Order: sequence, then structure tokens, then C-alpha cells
Amino acid sequence: MRKESPIMRHHSILTGITLIGAVMINPLVWADGPEPQKNVLRAANYGETQLKQMLDSGVSIDVADDDGETALMEAADKGNVSAVQLLLKYGAQVNRRDEDGKTPLMHAADEGHTQVVQILLASGADPSARDKDGETALMMAEDERHNDTVAVLRGVSKAAPAATPSALTGKTGMKAVLQAAYSGVPALQQLLAGGTSVDCEDSDGETALMELADKGNAAAVQLLIKHGAQVDHKDHEGKTALMEAASDGHTDVVRVLMAAGANLNIRDEDGESALMKAVAGRHDDTAAVLRAAGAQ
Repeated sequence: MRKESPIMRHHSILTGITLIGAVMINPLVWADGPEPQKNVLRAANYGETQLKQMLDSGVSIDVADDDGETALMEAADKGNVSAVQLLLKYGAQVNRRDEDGKTPLMHAADEGHTQVVQILLASGADPSARDKDGETALMMAEDERHNDTVAVLRGVSKAAPAATPSALTGKTGMKAVLQAAYSGVPALQQLLAGGTSVDCEDSDGETALMELADKGNAAAVQLLIKHGAQVDHKDHEGKTALMEAASDGHTDVVRVLMAAGANLNIRDEDGESALMKAVAGRHDDTAAVLRAAGAQ
């Protein structure tokens, strides 16, 4: 490799305006290290022609930055469809992981970039891969409520979520129970058979039952209750599943929880009951159901 001239060194420091010119002077200047990854991304922002020119120059396509992120991960995270397609065409590793164990598919799912998710899946992305926290791309999309992305990922998730030999705990366990509940009875039974508790809590003390009640998923709430979920479990703010459902006006979920024996008059740390939350949210139907059952 020949040495950089002062002019080339100046060019490499400049922003994307001088990027392509610098590459053409010496295509091997950024052959490895974190800087090539940044420059590939800058080129991607200019469009397919500039990115193709950069990739044709011989830059290592899977070079990672200090966080272990590649250009494909960054492009997936930003929802840059054309850049993702071109990087894959040039052989970018679709299942490579960053320092947190996240793959390009996870980056795209976490941000709700459904088209990018579809492209990555078609290119062999593994939907069952888990990051260092034990979360899959589907769990990330569910957590952020990216419904379209969730639907795509559920369609390709054939194996029972978190069907691992060892029990899961904490946030990982809670998310696994949540995903299994969405997948149906067989998946949940398989997960619980491995020793994972249906009442696993995340860092806020919330369980899957509370999360599903908050989202208004009555069928999944019934499934978890059937498998022994604690109806009156409190999170770190003293809230219960009934409060979560009432505050969002999910009357059908409120009925399911009441039928399972939920305590109507538990109060959270702010002194509010489920009825108070329903009234505050102006959910008249939910409030009426709670009052009829004796809630205060």
C-alpha cells in the first residue's frame, strides 16, 4: 500500500463531500478499522451509485466500529432500504453480531423498519437469534409496538420462543413468556416446562400478564391466568394488571381479570385504584363495569 499524501490525509478528514474523490485517489486507504465503516455509511447516504463505487474500491464490507457495528447494521437501524440491499448484494454478513449481540435484523426490528426486516429475512437472517439480554428481533418489535414488523416476524417464527433447556429469569424470562403467550398454548407450555416462571419480572417489576393487559390482549391474558399467573402482582409502582387494563380502557381485559378474582380496590403508590384510572382516562364503559362490580 502506498503512503498517503498530505492532500489525501486532508481529504480523509473531510465530510462526505470529499469522500468519493478520496476513494478514487486511493481505494485502499480505508481497508480496515472503524473509519471504513463510517465512510461506507456516508457513501450510502449519497445513494446507490456512490455506495457501489465505494464497495468496488475494495473496502472490507464487514469492517466494524468500536461497538462492533457494521455498515449493514447501521443501514438496517436507519431503515435505508437501498443501502441494505446493495450491502447484501456485495456479501455483507447478514447474521453478524455487534458487541451487544444484536444482528442487523434486530436493529431493523427494534426501529420498526418492516421492509428492511423482510429483505434481511429473505437474505437468510435468523429470526431466532438472541442478543446478550436473551431477546429476539420479535421481542424487540413487540416491546416497541411496531405491529407491522411484529406480524412479519411472527410469520417466520416457527419454533417455540425461548424453548431452551434451562429456565429463563428476569426481563429475559418475562419477554419470553410474553412471546410464547402470543404464539399460543403449545409454545407457552413448552416454555414453562423448561422451568421459566410465568411471573418473571422485568426491571420495573412488570410481568407478561401486566404487559398484555396494558396492550388489551384478552386472549393472551386468559392463557397466562390459566397457566397460573398472579392476577394481583404489583410492579415497583404498586400497579396491577387490572390497573394497566383500566387505565387504557380495555374493558374486555378488565372483565377477564375480574372473573379471575382480581382485587378491585388495590391502590398504587399514588393512591389510585383501577376505577380511578379508568375515570381519569375517561373510559366510561370500563368505569361502569368496575363500579357495577363494587370497585371504589
